[in-house]
Amino acid sequence: MRGCHVLYRVAAIAAVALFWLAADAKPLVVGIAETCSPEDEGLNISVRKSYADAVARGGHLPLVISRFGSDAQMDAILARIDVLLLAGGEDVAPARYGDTDHPKLGKVNLERDAFEFRILELARKRRLPIVGICRGCQIMNVFFGGTLWQDLPSEFPAENVQHRGVTHPISILPDSRLAQTIGATNATVNSRHHQAVKKVAQGFRIVATAPDGVPEAIESSGYPAIGVQFHPENLVCENGDALFLRFFERLTQAVARGEE
Repeated sequence: MRGCHVLYRVAAIAAVALFWLAADAKPLVVGIAETCSPEDEGLNISVRKSYADAVARGGHLPLVISRFGSDAQMDAILARIDVLLLAGGEDVAPARYGDTDHPKLGKVNLERDAFEFRILELARKRRLPIVGICRGCQIMNVFFGGTLWQDLPSEFPAENVQHRGVTHPISILPDSRLAQTIGATNATVNSRHHQAVKKVAQGFRIVATAPDGVPEAIESSGYPAIGVQFHPENLVCENGDALFLRFFERLTQAVARGEE
């Protein structure tokens, strides 16, 4: 009987140890770049609360990073965070990747483009891990040298491509960090975008796709960065999605440092 109690305690301790190995060992400070929204005439500095809420539900501390301040001041902030998160929003200006405006290009935010390129450059100098969500995935791809489909319904080489206001399955490469982080190679995600990664940036690869072939996630093998085209923060906060709660719980694994 004593032996059974010992085995039980060992098993319990092992289960706790595996939990902490699977999740991040300590809370991270996740810096969320402000969205520079022009809708409020520039009177507020903000991000949607779902990003901060999902980060907090994952056991980490969300911190909104303002666009104001010198490079030195912003770099001092980046020195105190563990992960930079870029949120969703407007279309990225095509000039950023050497293209001309498509007739169906959506609203762009030049101030935000400039701020995010600025903070990405400072983050890259520090090799600070980066997570991009929706637009954040797109501008991260552009910053590292990739391009975008400006309007999926009219440009993407597949029929009936619709990614606005729908849900759909995605297939995830088994050897990707995304699959290893959430523990699945298939998932159902939300979708509200009309742009997506076209030419993937050098050093990155597409690790998840929708049934129509639209890229849904990218990862870098040479830099600690991951981008997802869907909105895991809403899946967590609105739907209680356990798969993508793991994404936020295990951010260290999701942005594991690549080889130089």
